[in-house]
Amino acid sequence: MTTYSSDPPEKDRNFDDLSERFSTTIYDSPRGALRLAALQQDFNDLNLIQPGIRILDAGGGQGQFALWLAQQGAEISLCDVSNEMLSKAKENFAEADLPLDARLCAIQSMQSEFAKQFDGVLNHAVLEWLVDPLAAVGLLCDRVRPGGWLSLMFYNLHGHRWRQMMIGRVHAPDSASRRLRESGNSPANPLDPKDVEQALVKAGMRIARWRGIRCLYDHMHQKIRERVSEQDLFAADLQYGLQEPYRQLGRYVHLLAFKN
Repeated sequence: MTTYSSDPPEKDRNFDDLSERFSTTIYDSPRGALRLAALQQDFNDLNLIQPGIRILDAGGGQGQFALWLAQQGAEISLCDVSNEMLSKAKENFAEADLPLDARLCAIQSMQSEFAKQFDGVLNHAVLEWLVDPLAAVGLLCDRVRPGGWLSLMFYNLHGHRWRQMMIGRVHAPDSASRRLRESGNSPANPLDPKDVEQALVKAGMRIARWRGIRCLYDHMHQKIRERVSEQDLFAADLQYGLQEPYRQLGRYVHLLAFKN
């Protein structure tokens, strides 16, 4: 088993200050609905949801997707470094009358916090906020049992660059706007999917699904989006998010990988 430092980096992002904003601007928005639809389609296509399956949501935040899995019969453990996010996750599960093992810990502390490996591990929209995201990939894979799977969703460097150029930032496509930087909403480390794929293979994983999420939605002008039905736009995004070269432009990439 690969070993890593158990000390969490001091500058990994904690979202205590943005918990309420996330609820309204991401989870309760069309962007969040499209992200959820893409994840649900991938899980259904690969038949990953089995009653009693043990799942760890690492950096699980408010646990929206984990809650959907729990409603299908999964047993959920969730960890996060944000007390505010954990409180919201506990509230969401309590309202649904479903059990949740919620723990305050960093990804770098998972091995000591969760002694057993899991049938499945989730890590969604977390890597891009870490100081050393590729090292975290190895930690996540360590928590997956042989034959189990990892669901990894991360902020896509290519989608970020393309979006920046489409809004006129051709001089600095790798950067973000001042507004996003000042609000703390700009991910520190957008990731090249090839680097993540290599880290997964190195950790003994086999990639079974590669999807771009919001490969159309985020790059379409708002006035055009308003003329297209949400149903048609979601259907097109879900379709082309699985096809080259369009999936490379997704704002996020979702990889589902199985442990050899």
